[in-house]
Amino acid sequence: MENDLPPELPKMNEISEETQTSFQEMPEIWDNSKRARDVKVVFWVYIGISVVSICATIFEYILLKRINDGVIVDEKLATASDTIQLIVGLVNTGVLIVTIVLFINWFRRAYGNLHRMEVRDLQQEEHMALWVWFIPIISLFKPVMIMNEIWKETQLKLKSLKSSYVFQSGTLIIGFWWALFVFSNFIGNYVTRTVWNAETVDELMHSSQVYIMSDLIRIPEALLVILIVHRLSKIELELAESYEDAGGTIVYK
Repeated sequence: MENDLPPELPKMNEISEETQTSFQEMPEIWDNSKRARDVKVVFWVYIGISVVSICATIFEYILLKRINDGVIVDEKLATASDTIQLIVGLVNTGVLIVTIVLFINWFRRAYGNLHRMEVRDLQQEEHMALWVWFIPIISLFKPVMIMNEIWKETQLKLKSLKSSYVFQSGTLIIGFWWALFVFSNFIGNYVTRTVWNAETVDELMHSSQVYIMSDLIRIPEALLVILIVHRLSKIELELAESYEDAGGTIVYK
């Protein structure tokens, strides 16, 4: 009776065991959806603070122009304007720090998941998704290169798991975002020097104008960040679903 067993049965069992083992060996990836939500929320808050900052600076500019024209300005009004500027500036700085921390956390996890899924030919180590933002010269081009990698490789991985997926181009919005980011940082540095060195009314008026321009540039920059994170988050969620269907594990932390 033993000799009558079909030879195919042991082979099918071996294939089944190999398939189960390959599923078990799929590396786990970490959920990034909560970090994406946090980034979008804090950037909306940042946009709101920027609008308030623009209004406060315009008010200050009007007062300075009146003084420059020889109009007597109520001292209490001038003091109130200075106080508002100080408070808005402190809040703006605090929110900016939070946006930086949350964005880099999301950015690093998105890149880290590509490493965890053992995507080949990634240009940087995972930890460089953090440090490229702070290294002089490198910070001018490496972050956008990694962002393009995240956009491309996340979709390629999804495509390998879900053949019906249609690839989305992100070159335009990522390019616009990075151009605004570099320009706004250049303007920001100029604003800092101008504000600290301003002594006369004319210089204060000029610094107010530049400050308004800086805030105006940061608003579309922030909107592009929200758009990029939103679209990438949807891709990551679709990848997570396909990854789980293929036997992978998503860790929520």
